[in-house]
Amino acid sequence: MFTIAYFSPTGNTLYLARKLEECLAPNNTELISIADTQSTELKRNTHLIIMYSIHGFNAPQEVEEFTKSIPPYHFESISIIAVGCSKIWINDGASIKLKNILSKKSYSVLIDEVLAMPLTFVMKFPKKLCVSTIEESEKEIKTIADNLINSIPNVKLISTKSKMISFIGRAKKHAAKMFGLELYASRKCVSCGKCWNSCPSNNIKPNKNEKPKFGFKCTMCMKRIYECPQKAIKSAISRFIPIKGGYSINDYIKNK
Repeated sequence: MFTIAYFSPTGNTLYLARKLEECLAPNNTELISIADTQSTELKRNTHLIIMYSIHGFNAPQEVEEFTKSIPPYHFESISIIAVGCSKIWINDGASIKLKNILSKKSYSVLIDEVLAMPLTFVMKFPKKLCVSTIEESEKEIKTIADNLINSIPNVKLISTKSKMISFIGRAKKHAAKMFGLELYASRKCVSCGKCWNSCPSNNIKPNKNEKPKFGFKCTMCMKRIYECPQKAIKSAISRFIPIKGGYSINDYIKNK
């Protein structure tokens, strides 16, 4: 009945996707990773739910490409759930590009929501705030699930200022590419290959010495920086962007 397609470099969106799957009943729900799924693998289903972390006040490039690849008339309806660090107006325009793509394929959007989760770059939120943010989104997931089951629409009106922020935020794609070029592997690197085997944007390749070589396709998702077993991936200039000590949602949910 439902297909949940998620993009979750740092785990926040995956956590909420699994909570939504539980609320919708696992037997009637398929959970798939956008980073690992081709459009040819999409099964026909009643409802597709696209969930993703907000990058630069927009959907990540990987999610845009996935949405473009969705065959027409493959689903009866589609919903969009974006995940950012807050629910304020500044993130409301994160679905604009996706809705435009879907409209051209004659898809209607049933639910267009933004959920809040802890920030995953630049600064670490206080633990108490992180836990309360997660708990609030868990409650909202239950409401969204009820609306999905009962086909109750909820598409927010996007203000002009939100549209402007979304438009300006698209410049982040270029900044992210430059960020990728300044990444390097420190002496801690043991050439395990995990980074180039699972980079969502396929931006990392092994060089002749079996060390990671970073290209011009980075989306600044932080996945490979935080998941490196040796914590060996560093930024040469923008050292303030990755959270010192990394980020893991497990730090906030393991004791819940």
